[in-house]
Amino acid sequence: MKVIALLVLVAVGCCHAASFPHRRVQAVPTPLTLLPDAVAKGAVCLDGTAPGYYWRPGTGTGKNKWIVHQEGGGWCYDEDSCVDRSKSRLGSSKFFPKTMDFGGFLSDDCTANPDFCTYNVVFLPYCDGASFSGNKDTPLVWKGTTLYFRGKRVLDAIFEALAEHFSTAEEFILTGCSAGGLATYLHADYPPTKLPSTTKYAAIADAGYFIDALDEDGQQFIRPKYQYVYKMQNASSGVNQRCINSTATEDQWKCFFAQYTMPHITSRFFALNSQYDTWQLPNILNLHCLPPKCQGKDAAAFAGWRATFLAAFQPVLNGSASTGTFADACLTHCQSMSNAWSEYKIGGQLMRETFADWYFERTAGKGREVDDPYPSNPSCAHHDMEGINYVV
Repeated sequence: MKVIALLVLVAVGCCHAASFPHRRVQAVPTPLTLLPDAVAKGAVCLDGTAPGYYWRPGTGTGKNKWIVHQEGGGWCYDEDSCVDRSKSRLGSSKFFPKTMDFGGFLSDDCTANPDFCTYNVVFLPYCDGASFSGNKDTPLVWKGTTLYFRGKRVLDAIFEALAEHFSTAEEFILTGCSAGGLATYLHADYPPTKLPSTTKYAAIADAGYFIDALDEDGQQFIRPKYQYVYKMQNASSGVNQRCINSTATEDQWKCFFAQYTMPHITSRFFALNSQYDTWQLPNILNLHCLPPKCQGKDAAAFAGWRATFLAAFQPVLNGSASTGTFADACLTHCQSMSNAWSEYKIGGQLMRETFADWYFERTAGKGREVDDPYPSNPSCAHHDMEGINYVV
């Protein structure tokens, strides 16, 4: 039997902040702020501990400009995995680092991140297991462990805690990577309900477009897992409500997928995603190899994946003028917080340049870049398959 182990990715489902390789480190780490008062409101991590955030204040012209990043880290697909998760930093604030530093799009290095280096950065550590969407009133006691599914309340509590600061926001960008990228799709229209009407707002999701697709054997591999997370965590009130209201009750689990949520997002939105996402290949396609080690059926499955992904990506590609994208062909997962932000290119244009041109509306028609098939992009070469370890 062939097995592919994605370091960190398989262990927790997707990347969290500590797992990014080749990332520039900021000079002064950003401290953790916990919210003990949120506990009384039911806004808690899986284990019932208080949520929190990391805030690096803006400087100069960025004093009233904000980037809010939702951390990734997969999902707990059933009660047993939620119990395990509740005993880690992805389910309990007991294990949150005291400080963090940020790279890529969140970097304060104005050479690597010239357009956004002075912005306030608020980093939301992930501790609910369902992309900040769960909202179940009654705690679940499972094999002697009490679990709380309250991710949406955690999001509400953090926005409430920072409401005074957000009240003067000139610009506000919601973002996230992996499970936090999915959270960006699910909550894209949430911040505008909490911000002044004059605030320039947009969302950018990194590696959050996990598609509802069959695996290489024609079986449903990811769908039943997402369906169970949605039901277990009572996420119906914690996802896009236009999607919920437009979908038959028995199909509302679809609103936990980006491809079904995207048509209902009304805010300006930018989708950053690899066409060959190295989490989706083993966990959706159920592919246990990557080039050049794929042979036979596996090689055919890899070659066909791009068409499958782009078919599901049509709500982005056919979106309104307010929708942008950078869909590269690199073998990677989560790009905006690593040096890929300032190094990956499509058609000669850097990832960060594509997003900035779209966000600032610098050039008409800019902001939609879709790469040619793998392995055509030379800028991927020294990043491809970072963090991937094969066991054959």
